Amino acid sequence: MVPAVWVANEPLELVRLTEGLVTVGNPAFRQLWQDGLAGGFVPRLLWELAGRPPGTPAEGIRDDNRSALLPAHRTVVGSQEYVVSVKGCGAKYDAFQPRRLSHGILREICHDPELRRSLEGREGEIPNFLLGERWWGYAPYGGQAADNALVSLLASLRADVDQIAGFHICPVVAAVQLPPAIAAVASQFYWMRRYDGAYWQEVRLMPSNVRLYFHSPLTLGVDPARVLALYQLDSLERCADFLEHLLASAIAATTLLARTLRYDSDRSLYTGLDFFEVYLDKDSVVAGDGTLHFADLEGVEPFQAENPHAVKERIFGQFYQNIYEASYAVEMVARTVWSTLGITASESDRRAWTLERLEHAVQSDPYVRVHRSGERLTLTVEPAVDPEKTSLELIWTSGTEGAAVGH
Repeated sequence: MVPAVWVANEPLELVRLTEGLVTVGNPAFRQLWQDGLAGGFVPRLLWELAGRPPGTPAEGIRDDNRSALLPAHRTVVGSQEYVVSVKGCGAKYDAFQPRRLSHGILREICHDPELRRSLEGREGEIPNFLLGERWWGYAPYGGQAADNALVSLLASLRADVDQIAGFHICPVVAAVQLPPAIAAVASQFYWMRRYDGAYWQEVRLMPSNVRLYFHSPLTLGVDPARVLALYQLDSLERCADFLEHLLASAIAATTLLARTLRYDSDRSLYTGLDFFEVYLDKDSVVAGDGTLHFADLEGVEPFQAENPHAVKERIFGQFYQNIYEASYAVEMVARTVWSTLGITASESDRRAWTLERLEHAVQSDPYVRVHRSGERLTLTVEPAVDPEKTSLELIWTSGTEGAAVGH
């Protein structure tokens, strides 16, 4: 089993509510949802301002600006252990200034006189709060809107528990609408544009809180040596295995459309899955064995095209729009392995070693074939339907074709 890994972060006091909720669950995780986890999780201050509805204390640790890990709740899927995360349980920062939220800020932006009076005499920063500012046009600041949460759940329902054709995800256990009393209070706190919709959360599973570059206390891109130490990668063999898992899952993520491509003969359309407004560097996490898991599933939505040319064009775009973030992580790992283990071979040898790891990583991938000549490596992507019409070649590294590598 690959254990879940998380980096210590700021503790959060939450309250678990079980009454007045609307819950849409994932049948694959019904048993987990019944095991003391079922409910919505709100900041303690928001719970107090809402009149202290029936609830029980819950301890979490911060994950990103608006999420929390609940380390007491874990489960195993296949060989991977996951820890529960709640997305949409309150933000830490002011939406318009680089400062932490505080009781004073809440008084400034409160549009209800009675609630403002309830905050009088309270000072200091607060760990998190759900606010009524309309954020990204369609969601409450620190929370989730219905379409975000339900699209994420739909992506999970399309999965074989925790992966879609080799594309690993952080599966959603349930989408939860918070009680109206909570929404009524949260909606009174906003700076400029009020959000008047329902407040939702995603309860999801994560193998770690280590992201590629942004939004976690430790990232692979900023401090790869610490990540390798955290994952106990202390030999070339273990590092190679980690890198191969990272490569295989990164290529799966960047070729998602090809893997999920279908042809709807009734409508004469090609369909599949694509990314929208999400990015690997901040919206995915790295498991203990190196496997990249996509976390923010609200951006995984259907793609449609009328002809093979449009399909190839979008497969091309999906790959090249996301591959930089993935290959950056690969390079950081490879370079850090070389320096940490004290390997004195040349840069050419390191590049050759990395390309060998990629060849080995995808040798059983049914959708990708590798062609390597010297320092040049290309991927032939063969989509799930009509590969004779939709296949294309993508470049991992241009290099010098036929050049001697490692000599």
